[in-house]
Amino acid sequence: MRDFEVLAVAGCLLLDAALALLPVWQWLRHGHDPHYTDDDSIFLPSPPVDFSPALAALVLQGRASRRTISAGLMDLASHDLVQFREEPAPVGRRAGLAVTGRHFDEGELPEPEAALFHSVRSVAGPHGYIEAIMLGDLSDAFGTYTKSLDEVAARRGWVTERPGLVIYKWRLLAASELAAGLLLIGWVPWFVGPSAVLQPIDLMATGLGLVGAAAVTFFVSGLMPSRTVEGAMLGAMLSGYRRTLEATIARSQSLEQVVTEKPLPWVSTPSQEIAWAVAFDLDRQIDGLLSQSLEVSETGGWPKGIRDWFSML
Repeated sequence: MRDFEVLAVAGCLLLDAALALLPVWQWLRHGHDPHYTDDDSIFLPSPPVDFSPALAALVLQGRASRRTISAGLMDLASHDLVQFREEPAPVGRRAGLAVTGRHFDEGELPEPEAALFHSVRSVAGPHGYIEAIMLGDLSDAFGTYTKSLDEVAARRGWVTERPGLVIYKWRLLAASELAAGLLLIGWVPWFVGPSAVLQPIDLMATGLGLVGAAAVTFFVSGLMPSRTVEGAMLGAMLSGYRRTLEATIARSQSLEQVVTEKPLPWVSTPSQEIAWAVAFDLDRQIDGLLSQSLEVSETGGWPKGIRDWFSML
């Protein structure tokens, strides 16, 4: 009986190890992006049709994130549809979101951004303003927005499958492993009799293994979305433009100078430059440039330190 118990425990622990290695194995097989050489000579002549800063952020990161939403909101600001308004805060900075009231033409924005604007306008209500503490009311709109971007990226062949759906599937498995592990640790052992093959300590060890497997699965889930060859090529081109924009900001004295040098040939206004800088994770550099050149009031509603507000989304 003792030998059989040892074998049973060993089998349970091997199962735990297999569950922990499963997401890693799947990532090694399917989660890697295709290799595509990225160097300073790679450029994107112009973005694809209806290619927005938020889509650029998604392609570069391989999935939607807080940065994707920030880029989408700055894109709306670059079209003078919304503005950020700083509000008094006991610590740090915070900003609300105001609808400008400018006439909005259907077809002016890609479908995901147009839907996001309609949601912002609806939540803002008759006063046309969402206070910083009420930005949580936009959580459903942000979820719908990132899902729409996922669908666009998958439909255009830049990712193998909707990134959000891929992550959801693996995190659902992680939740199942965690639930099973907690049951084995804290509940099932108390109903096991002395004649059972697996004793409480054995079940607890198995449960701890499942909790460990859940942690591995959850961590790897964020790495599971992968780009296609076309997506990797587009990502390399965007990385080239990101480097160019970063270098241009570093040597410029004002945002107008950045626009004049045209590191992004399709961008023609300071507010659009900011939206793309946010997508490229260059908001810190833009913040520094604006603070240095005192151009805050000329950039379509970019309050000083607004990058701090992005951390609230």
